[in-house]
Amino acid sequence: MRPAEIENTIQRAYEARLQQNPSGRLLGWRLLYSPRSVLEGARVAFIGLNPGGSTVDPEHGVFSSERGSAYRREVENWGASSQLQDQVLELFRRLNVSPEEVLAGNLVPFRSPSEATLEDARGAIAFGKTLWAEILKTARPSVVVSMGGTANREVAQLLGVNDISSYPVGWGAYTASRGRFPDGTWIGLPHLSRFAIMKRAPSQAALAELFRGLDTV
Repeated sequence: MRPAEIENTIQRAYEARLQQNPSGRLLGWRLLYSPRSVLEGARVAFIGLNPGGSTVDPEHGVFSSERGSAYRREVENWGASSQLQDQVLELFRRLNVSPEEVLAGNLVPFRSPSEATLEDARGAIAFGKTLWAEILKTARPSVVVSMGGTANREVAQLLGVNDISSYPVGWGAYTASRGRFPDGTWIGLPHLSRFAIMKRAPSQAALAELFRGLDTV
């Protein structure tokens, strides 16, 4: 699918959701945190569940972030969520990839303040998986990192991941996952807004093992 086709598909699906939810609780949509050029090909993909927050900043990208990676504070300032930005940038550094070259986005493009408040979550996730099946078919990343329990489960299923192993992350009993899919390696992380493991000293040995060999794939 071309970028324009993807954008139109999302917009039509969002308008259908508006018709089904006239209460006005929907908060727009957002797909990529990177420039749209990553849709043509990317070594690394990073996928969260859906955009959060209860308001929409009109200066932020919707389909893509053409000014650069939205995870850079100089591009977007997320205020209370700036720790997430720092954590994700550290993830990209560990993978030895420029943030602007990462296929970074949301499995579900529809915004909600929390996962629990995502309207028709089952239908939204099904739509997102269909959309990303097409996106990944074109971009063909060899490393796919997802974040958060639901995103990890759904992305692993979408990719057909097997040989999954668990890795402690140096934060109590919490673990990350690593597995294989036909075109590469999948990593499933706990949500980096709650588990700031990327720069945390007690987590470094575990992360080195988790990401071993992925900085040059």
